[in-house]
Amino acid sequence: MPSQIIRRLLSSVVLAIIALSAAAQENLILEEVVVTAQKRKQSVQEVPIAISTFDKTAIQHRRISNITDISLSAPNVEIVDSPANTTAATIAIRGASQISPAITWENSVGIYLDGVFMGKNLGAVFDIVELERVEVLRGPQGTLYGKNTVGGAVNLITRKPGDEFSGSLIAELGSAGYWSGRATINTPDWKGLKSSLTLFKAERDGFSGNRPDEFDNPLAAPPSSHEFQNLDEQAARLALQWDTSENLGVSYTFDYSDQDNKPRFGQLTQISSNSYLYSGIQEPYLTRDDERADKGSNDWAIEEASESTGHALDIQWQGDNTTLRSITAYRELDWNDTIDIDGTAIDIFHSSRYVNYDAFSQELQLSGNLDQLDYVVGAYYFEEDADVLNPITFFGAFGNPTSHNRYGLDTNSVALYGQLDWRPAIYDDRLTVTAGLRWTEEKKDQYIIHPSIFTAQASDTFDNTSPSIALNWSFTDDINVYLRHAKGWKSGGFNGEAALPAEFYQGYKDEQVTSYETGLKSMLLNGRLRLNGAVFYNEFDNFQLSVFEGEFAASVIFNVPKYETKGVEIEAIALVNEGLQLTASYGYLNAQYKKFPNNFTYFNKEDAGTPYSPKNSLTLGMDWRIDQKTFGLWDLHIEYSYRDDYVPFIDPDQNAASAINDRTLLNARLAFDEIKLGNSGTLLIALWGQNLTDEDYRINTIPFGGVDQRIDPNSGSGVGWTTSYFGDPRTYGIETRYSF
Repeated sequence: MPSQIIRRLLSSVVLAIIALSAAAQENLILEEVVVTAQKRKQSVQEVPIAISTFDKTAIQHRRISNITDISLSAPNVEIVDSPANTTAATIAIRGASQISPAITWENSVGIYLDGVFMGKNLGAVFDIVELERVEVLRGPQGTLYGKNTVGGAVNLITRKPGDEFSGSLIAELGSAGYWSGRATINTPDWKGLKSSLTLFKAERDGFSGNRPDEFDNPLAAPPSSHEFQNLDEQAARLALQWDTSENLGVSYTFDYSDQDNKPRFGQLTQISSNSYLYSGIQEPYLTRDDERADKGSNDWAIEEASESTGHALDIQWQGDNTTLRSITAYRELDWNDTIDIDGTAIDIFHSSRYVNYDAFSQELQLSGNLDQLDYVVGAYYFEEDADVLNPITFFGAFGNPTSHNRYGLDTNSVALYGQLDWRPAIYDDRLTVTAGLRWTEEKKDQYIIHPSIFTAQASDTFDNTSPSIALNWSFTDDINVYLRHAKGWKSGGFNGEAALPAEFYQGYKDEQVTSYETGLKSMLLNGRLRLNGAVFYNEFDNFQLSVFEGEFAASVIFNVPKYETKGVEIEAIALVNEGLQLTASYGYLNAQYKKFPNNFTYFNKEDAGTPYSPKNSLTLGMDWRIDQKTFGLWDLHIEYSYRDDYVPFIDPDQNAASAINDRTLLNARLAFDEIKLGNSGTLLIALWGQNLTDEDYRINTIPFGGVDQRIDPNSGSGVGWTTSYFGDPRTYGIETRYSF
């Protein structure tokens, strides 16, 4: 399969070059892409980091509204909903991931909304209204970002208020009873004050039905709902911009999201007769592990509710050559779920989580330039607090009581950072030397309460200094190459879901990655072909690996002494003619463990899986724009994406029942845009479809009741049962948008 992927990519690039060469006489050029990845406006071609960017047009064409929509279009990036959930994310970049969104763990990939760090992946999947640009940075990011991260960063940038009175009304209807409405109003500039308000509402029926038990099982309970994975969401965003003078600007943004969904359908796809949990009562409920079922029986798939609010105050003072910026932010999350993890109508196992989380951050930045030098220095403070009630019920159908577990954390983090870009005059601005340094200290207090078993509390302080250096050489104005060496870091902590006191107190060490990257950024064929590529190698020390202990229904982190990832990334955009643009991206990833801990009793490193690390990822896209002059224009977007197979766990027994097969998805959107209505209004009508081939594909699993040889060496082998969760089926709809 990899050879087929490479042939497809090379064929696409060759065809694009031929088409471009044939039309070379046309005076066309790709638009410059400006990013703020390094805390100042730069062309993406100048930044010595591998970055995928999506502007407002790309966001509309690809229907990107939350972070999971980004995964298909960026190489070596995998973002899926966490098992059983629709509002929690599992994010992996270049093989750095955290397979469980436990509130007590640090993320491998940082998510930033308008420059504000979003502390957790739990509750991170929500519609971000007025999203204007997305930047996906691959590789460790610590020098300039609020949180030091080992895998990368996802920057979500929303639209700023405009100068004139304007607005839009958007309505959508689609399959599975989907409908949504969005209204935006922008007030005109009044003495330097501008504002924008957006309201959003969406509903959809479930993708699968929850039916009463059909097998006359006396232990079966009534279905917990009549459907799975419905959607009921509302969101709002307020943005205020006040330019008090030529030098001082103040902006405030408020975002709100409220989702009240049913969990995904947990399909029972595997049971093991040699497991100590085997009883035979699950047999009738088995489904295939490669096919989404349109109905099933669950008795505890009750709810998934996520309510989040965010406030951000951004104050900027602009001098002649310096800018002083303050970003103050507060975020609050209430998140609940009750899920059925056995995939049957029998209460074999179910759990709930009731999460209350809040975070505050304060960042100060000073940036500017002095002749051949650009600089950014800053200070960052972050604090977060979380409390979780986690009731777990084993074999409730047989009268076993519920264990009302609790855990939580209190974290305080401070950091100082700085970065310099120096262009030696002797090289006529062809060489840029970028050097950065970041110091971080984090203090963590955590607790855990397992009633009638154990209660524990612990605290620790972690600190780190991470450097980075990059050399960027411009062969011409259009061709740059760079070398980058950087370190990233994640603090250690304690296992909030630990089933045993020793696992909690032992905790895990902080993780560090050393990264080497070389890349090419080029504009070819007179600016009509943008071809960028990168080759990277990452070495992780004390890699924090999440292990799902199915016998305890808990995830804990172990440190792997040495883990490495390496790979290649290619991204191309070709402007064939005035209306036709082709895109292609390809990622190759090789991840492997180099050294396991001596006391690791589960399995050896040769058999261990590397979670969420598909070897090959490919995306091909086409945007075809046909101007109809008087009546408007046609706009067709088609996107094909391929992801290689991969595994979601480290445990080979769990992966044997949980492997994720390779998948191919096809999305498309056809729009008739800029239809004039009156003197100032325009209308858009668009037809869209996602997963047009209706491919069934599993995105993750929960392999329950595995064997722990530490507890009972004679208890058998294999996984007791596996509950699987599938990606969305084919969806389609129509969008209308009136803008004025």
